[in-house]
This record gives sequence, structure tokens and C-alpha cells, in this order.
Amino acid sequence: MDHALRVLWPLAISICVGVLAGERPHAQPALPANAPGAGPRTAISSANPTSTTPAPRSPTVESRASTELPRVRLSAQASHIDVGLRFGVWRQADAEKLTAAQASTVPDHVFTRPAGNNLGLINHAVWVRIRLQPDPDAPGPLVLELGRPIWTHAQAFLVIEGKDGAPAQGVEPAPLKRLYDQRHTAFKLPRVTTPSTLLLRLEQHEAIAPVVRLWQPSAYEARTHHDALVQGLFFGLLLALLLYNGALFLSSRDPAYAAYVLWQAGTMLYLAAVTGIGQLYVWPGQYAIQALLPVTASLLMCAGGLFFVRIYLLLAQRLPYADLALALLQWFCVALALVRLIPGTTWILLPSLLLIAISAVAITLTAALRTRHQFVPAGILLVSSVLMLASGFATLGRSAGLFPENVWTTDAFEWVAVLLALLLSFGLSIRIAQMRERTLRLQALTMQDPLTGLNNRTGLFDAGSKALERTHRSGATLAVLWLDLDGLKRINDVFGHAAGDALIQAAAQRIEAAAGRDAVCARLGGDEFAVLLPNLPSPRLAEDLAAHLLERLRAPYVLQGLHGQPLRSSASIGIASDDPASPCPLETLMLRADTAMYRAKSQGRDTYVIWTEAHAQGEGEQTPLFQFTRPAIWPSNSP
Repeated sequence: MDHALRVLWPLAISICVGVLAGERPHAQPALPANAPGAGPRTAISSANPTSTTPAPRSPTVESRASTELPRVRLSAQASHIDVGLRFGVWRQADAEKLTAAQASTVPDHVFTRPAGNNLGLINHAVWVRIRLQPDPDAPGPLVLELGRPIWTHAQAFLVIEGKDGAPAQGVEPAPLKRLYDQRHTAFKLPRVTTPSTLLLRLEQHEAIAPVVRLWQPSAYEARTHHDALVQGLFFGLLLALLLYNGALFLSSRDPAYAAYVLWQAGTMLYLAAVTGIGQLYVWPGQYAIQALLPVTASLLMCAGGLFFVRIYLLLAQRLPYADLALALLQWFCVALALVRLIPGTTWILLPSLLLIAISAVAITLTAALRTRHQFVPAGILLVSSVLMLASGFATLGRSAGLFPENVWTTDAFEWVAVLLALLLSFGLSIRIAQMRERTLRLQALTMQDPLTGLNNRTGLFDAGSKALERTHRSGATLAVLWLDLDGLKRINDVFGHAAGDALIQAAAQRIEAAAGRDAVCARLGGDEFAVLLPNLPSPRLAEDLAAHLLERLRAPYVLQGLHGQPLRSSASIGIASDDPASPCPLETLMLRADTAMYRAKSQGRDTYVIWTEAHAQGEGEQTPLFQFTRPAIWPSNSP
């Protein structure tokens, strides 16, 4: 546990500091002296590319200046072409106001080449320039794909170059047609036969990471089919787990299943928002909804996860302070999700990422604390939380501009979300089994005599009532034998209570062995026992058992700690049988058997007496009546 704390706290602190430092300034390359707008710390104005304004500091990763951007060769031999870092970015705030025609005239040295594909958090649109160089066997139309499925705004233009690399005279940049029949952001690129330039205008509320690929149409179609299969598998598994646990909630009414359903609903909403599945199938064309959902759904997913963990780990009973802390985080997430619905609250991204990071660490630490109680579901949650921390922080770091865009920072969370749903659904079943086992143990303790292991008074009424009901249905006889050990007080006085307890245990073993498996044996306290004999074809069998019990209990007891000295005891037994023609309740049979037992004591002990109507006058005079009444706490559905 201490090792886990030493590992997780530095990780949490480093992530939080990194998120808070999400915008990092870096220098922009200076324009040459003969370029329009040259001068110290200048930028090109959106209205007039030759005018100058003070250049703001860029929040992007470290970049290197280049007088000319490298060209991407277009070959018909490759199924797809990764542009990689062979592009330039114009990040100045004024650049977003330019048209494509104006941006196409800006020289290459104004566009900086990034050191990584994640440009960081930029609160305005940027222009990305890619130079294309077709081979002689130039391929036909291509598909231009951006790495991120969802962008706030994305436009693409093709610029035909003249001989000097500048835009051809009289040719306007041609906007590329957006392809809306797949989840990724993609454009149709016509056949390029001469050196050309791709211009991309990109805007994203999260970090901007232009991962650009050019695909052959046939290869892209195959890729989209494979991607649709994988996404269908992911969402199908999540939906199946949601419906399965929802059905378990309806049957068991366990709030943990309801919390699991709410958490998985938030997870599916978030994944639908960030993978493009929602925009493609659920809310097509609703760009306002799509702009709100990534942050809002991530906060709702986090709130659902915190709510689930609180119930799943039984924190209110076991760790109330941890439950309070997670409850506060949960409601903070809900509050931020509601704030995000207000227009103009894009600033909420960094606080949301920080809150989600803190919540993930809090869940992991709470699971680690709960494992100290030998709660197996907590161990499953701890393993799941480590995976969640790794993939979740990678995704948060990418969104904050700290990590590059790659498979681990974009797609891994989806895999982990499915694995997490499977593991915790399994953990729920273990949790229910463990709680049921604990309940049965507690129930057994309330219905079992701790000294002998026989039924106590509560257990006698529970098992005896069922046995009496079965006996009445079969038309047979049920008999009750009430036993009292003779001479136990003398043994306690002479040899001590330890010897008396050992004799009671030995007598209980003899009674249980003689009565048989169908009988219900119980110790009612002190030296008194009861034996219920169901489904007897004749009351005579109860007398035979009583005689056999007297013989067994009369035999000497050799107990440990007495140096081989035998102890002797006997029993007085009262018998009461149920008449099938006029059945009576169990309480009445026990009262009659007790009355007959005291008649046996008055006749000299070490014998048995059968209850008759003549004994009715003295019923209940010897033993307190509470022995023959049902316990106040009665198990309604005992297994």
C-alpha cells in the first residue's frame, strides 16, 4: 500500500502541473528583411498580408524555421502516404481571419515546421500548408484524412502552383469536398499532376494535432470497413454489458448495478462523441451538440465512475471520509458539465481535465485502501484503475497538448474502457457473491449455538416450522423430544465450567448422531436440548429414539484435561407428538414436551415421559414461556 502511494502521488502531481502549464510560449521565426511586414516580433495582418501587428506569443511546441517546406511525393505504388511532420503551420491569431486565397500567397518561411504532431492548445484557427510533388505515374483521386475524427472546424483547399512555387495566376484555391459517410474527418482530393499545395484551416477546442494521411480510395474503403467492424465490436460489448447489468438491477434491485449502468452510459456517450460515431449515426449535422459533448460527456463519465466506485466499494460503511471526498468530486464533475452547456465556456477544458485527473488518482488510492480489508472486488478495481490511469492520463495529456498524437494517446482509452467494463462487471458478480456469503455467515451465527454448533432457538423455529409443514402435507407425525442433562451443576461445581462445557459438547455430538440426518437438533441454553423428528409413520418411533438417547447419554464421558477420569451424566426426556387428525403449532408441541420432561425429572430422572392430556394443567409452569414463542427477528426467506 505504501509503495502504491509513493508511486501514484508523484505521477498525479506531475500530471496536474503539466495540465496547468498547458500553454507554453515559443518563439516564432522572424521574417527576412526584404519580406512584407518584416521587423522585430511582427505578424501578418489578416486584412492585409503586408501590414504588421505585434506578434503574440505562440502556445505551440518548439519549432524550427525553414525557408522552404519539404514536399510530399505522390506515388501510385503506395496504398497510403503519411505526411508526418512535412508540413508548416501558421499559428498567429490574425491568420484565422484570412481567406484561402490570401493564405496561399504567404511565403513558406512564415509557416513553421513543428517538432511534433501535437501543436498544443491554441484558442483560434491555424493554417497548415503541405507541398505536394506528384510522380510521373501520379495516382488518381486520393482521400485526405485528418487523424482526429472530430474537429471544431476543418477546411481543405488545393492550390495549383506556378513555375516559381507561388499560386498559379488566375487560379483560385479549390475547396475540397468533405466526405460525411465515415466517422473520420476526410476530404476527396482530385488527381494531382503538377506541383501543388494543400491548405488546411483547422480549429479545435482541445490541442490541435494534424496527423494527415493520403489514401488510395480502395485502400481507404477497406480501412473504413475494418474500422467499422472494430467500432461495432467495442460499442456492441459496452451495450451488451450495460443491458446485462441493467437486467440484473431490475431483478436484484442492487444499486451497484444501477450505478454501473449510469457509468457505462456516460462512457458510451463520451466515446460516441470523440470517435465520431455519434456525429455519424446519432446526431448527424448537429455541430452545436458535437461541440459541447466531448467535454460534457467526459465529465458525466467521470461523475458516473465516482458514483459507481462509492457503491461498489461500500465506502459509506467502510471508509466514510473517502466516500465524502469522492462524492464532492462527483458533484464537481456534474457542476462543470452543466457549466459547459452555457455558450462561451470553452475555457472550462483545462479545469475539466484537471478534475478528471484528480478523480482518477482518488479512485486508485481508494481502491488501494479498500484492498486492506481483503475485499476482492477492490483488488479488481485497483488493477483496472492502473490501466485507466495509464490510458486516461495519456488521453488527457494529448488533449492538453503535452503528448503527441498516436495510437496510445487516441485509441488506447477505447480498448481500456471495454476491458474496464468487463473487469468491473466480473467484479460486481464477485462482490455480490462475497456479500451473499457474508450474509449467510451472519445468518448462520444468529441461528446456531456457538458452543455445540447445533441450532439455537431461532434456528429451531426456522427449521422446525418447515419440517412441521412438510409433515402436515404428507399426513405423517412429528414428535418433539425435550432433553435436560442431569447432574451438570455438580460437574460445574467440582470440575469447573470448562469441564461442563466439554460435557455439553460431547452430549450434543451423541444426540445429533443418535437422532439421524432428518432430525432437527437444537440447544436451547444451559443443559437443555430439543430434537424434532419429522415424517414419523408412528409415534412409537419417538419412544424408541428416547430410549436409545438415554442409553447413549448414560455412557461415561472421557474428556481432555481430567487425566482420564470419566464423568457420568444422564438425561430426562419429555416427548410430545403431533396428531395428524388435529395438527397443532410447533410452539404447542414444544410446551407439551417441556412439561413432560419435568414430569420425568420428578419421577427420578434418567427416564422419559410421554405427554398426555393429564399433564395439561401444569403446562409452562417450569420453563419461561419465551422458550416456546417465535423470536422477534424472524428470517422471512431463509435459504
